[in-house]
Amino acid sequence: MDTQQRLADLIAAYDSNVEGREERGEPDWRNLIRADFAERIPSGGTVLEIGAGVGFTSQWFDIHGFDVTATDLSPGNVEKIREKGVTAEVRDMAHLGFSPGSFDGVWGASCLMHIPDAELPEVLVGIAEVIRPGGWFWSGTWGGHDQEGTWEDDWYEPKRFYSLRTDERMRAFYEASFEVVSFEYFEPEPEIDWGYQSALMRR
Repeated sequence: MDTQQRLADLIAAYDSNVEGREERGEPDWRNLIRADFAERIPSGGTVLEIGAGVGFTSQWFDIHGFDVTATDLSPGNVEKIREKGVTAEVRDMAHLGFSPGSFDGVWGASCLMHIPDAELPEVLVGIAEVIRPGGWFWSGTWGGHDQEGTWEDDWYEPKRFYSLRTDERMRAFYEASFEVVSFEYFEPEPEIDWGYQSALMRR
């Protein structure tokens, strides 16, 4: 699948599920991870959320006094984020377009697995570039095993592209651009066959 088709399918899939994602909310298990990340960001500091979905975490950062910018490929998601009173822009995480060192921290939940292996190193370099030296990046990805392509059991249409990685491979990708402070694999949602890789990193 070429890049343009992959992106077009992701946009269509997420645009058609905005209200469903809004109704579903965000899982409680992310709360402690989010709070730990927030403690590392200066009071009132700048936070970028990539792949922000409908913006629950961006809204949380905003309520807690951070200067938040949310980005997502889906115009429908971005509109929903703006309804929450948060600054949001339609942007591809592979081409963020912000000035170097613009943010104290970047948060990316369940979005990097939509990036193919071949493109991931460049994407991570771009994310690192927009974080100030010494700033923070948290990324959570479903994975634990190697699998790349459209997920045939996907309930979204069009079906979304996923690139899942073993812990060793995912960590190696991160270490090329960041200092990995912690990397944890766990299984928060038993109904999903994949585990979750939570990585806290420093620029």
